[in-house]
Amino acid sequence: MKYIHVHALFLMFVFLTSCGQNQTNAPKDNIKSEIKDIGPNMMVRNVKRGRNGTILIAGPNNSSFGDVFRYNGKSFTNLTSQIGSHRFWDVMEDRRGNIWFTSTDSGVYYYNGKSIQHFTTTEGLANNRVMSVYEDKAGIIWFGTGDGISRYDGKSFRNFTSPNAPLFYKKGHLNNDINIIIEDKKGKLWVGTRGDAFVYDGKKFTTLTHKGEPFLDVWGIMEDSKGNIWLSGFNGFKVSQTGGLWRYDGSTFTKASERGAYAIIQDKKGNIWTTGSVNPANPGVQALSRYDAKFLYSKRPTVTEIKSGKAFLGLLEAKDGSIWFGDATGVYRYNENTITDFYNKEGQKKYIIDTKQSVVMWKGSMLLGTWEGSMLVSDGSSSGNVNISKGELLIEKSHLVGGAVEVDMNTIEQKFDDQPLHNKLPEFFDTKKFPVSTFAITKVETGNGENIKVAGNLTIEGSTKAVTFPAKMYFKDGMDGTVVINGTLIINRTDWGIDYRSEKLFDKSGDVTISDDVKLFMKIVAKK
Repeated sequence: MKYIHVHALFLMFVFLTSCGQNQTNAPKDNIKSEIKDIGPNMMVRNVKRGRNGTILIAGPNNSSFGDVFRYNGKSFTNLTSQIGSHRFWDVMEDRRGNIWFTSTDSGVYYYNGKSIQHFTTTEGLANNRVMSVYEDKAGIIWFGTGDGISRYDGKSFRNFTSPNAPLFYKKGHLNNDINIIIEDKKGKLWVGTRGDAFVYDGKKFTTLTHKGEPFLDVWGIMEDSKGNIWLSGFNGFKVSQTGGLWRYDGSTFTKASERGAYAIIQDKKGNIWTTGSVNPANPGVQALSRYDAKFLYSKRPTVTEIKSGKAFLGLLEAKDGSIWFGDATGVYRYNENTITDFYNKEGQKKYIIDTKQSVVMWKGSMLLGTWEGSMLVSDGSSSGNVNISKGELLIEKSHLVGGAVEVDMNTIEQKFDDQPLHNKLPEFFDTKKFPVSTFAITKVETGNGENIKVAGNLTIEGSTKAVTFPAKMYFKDGMDGTVVINGTLIINRTDWGIDYRSEKLFDKSGDVTISDDVKLFMKIVAKK
């Protein structure tokens, strides 16, 4: 029975690795929309300017579950496709042309155009959760991590965490979770955290306060052309329980708007742009807003709402003066009253996968069975379920045209022989490096009735292979209701270099040889 146990564990491994104005009703611009189906589908946390007018885009929770893209004016290039599935958050191109990617699960990556270098706590980084990256005037790279600030001079890290910087308190305190770092014209660093906000003069950190109360959960900080510092929180942080967008002239904080801000920039014309909540009391409504340069320093700055929705995040003025901004599904460009959507194709509808109703079931077997002495005690067949963590389907005119699915490697239920389902995850699974398996649809062929043929890319431990499988798709309650897809995919694990106990190694495996084929049964339920 010993070999049966090993076989069952291995089958799990095969599958898992495969598979200010004070009013909130601001006037709105007369905007027309333009759609281009060429951009990334992801939550765009940050948009930064690269060299030679390029645009850099970073974010998690997308069809490829976290990536960094570069836009050269014509097309998008995925810069992190070979790194694997990670939750990329921020990006920056330094003065030497090197590109830095931060992630919230695996530290920092450095790309010099030829190769990628990886920095984690092993190399001296304060924490592998990294929310922001910034290069100062001296060329020093600063990282905002989940355990304070890391400063990198090209050779080594210096970390500002407790007890090095007393204001960052003990480990786990929100002041250690850094959202943003910028440098002003005088060389001071301004730091926003999930706790307080600080200014660093090179010697000490000073907490930013207004009437004795600290500014909390600061995500956006910017210095304007006159040297004023603007800051706010995504949902409008609390100062005297009021929140909003604030301006600091070096001695006094003045509230410019009730609106909060995830990101703040100033364009070439002097206008200030923000993404974030329309009303701190109702953070579910977000907007891209513009504050008129002529009235920035008046008691009631004029604000115009450009676009509203559920989540607006990264923000940038491009070299040509256009405004780029991200939301939960992709990236947009605003230019002269036209908003270009670089992802959603006209006529397509997005259906979000219901992870509670969707499931992937797997089945595999020993090729020869398992013996105990001279008796065959079992054929070693094993099956189980694994959870889908997130995903989406794209439907156009009642046809499936795209989508992606992510499976959580940390969830697996196994049934062996007549035993009940139970969780079992071998210690040798590298879930830290490869916590998910993914499938992205590339093509769908329609057949008779509900029959379809789905083609796509299946990623296994950073390696991607094309697969095709038959499925059935139908709608419940019409196109505005629920779509259900049932499919079966058989994979040969050796196509991804997984040769443990393979048929190809029969001379070594003998009677504990495991079939190369693993069968996956999928039920996908998605709703608009």
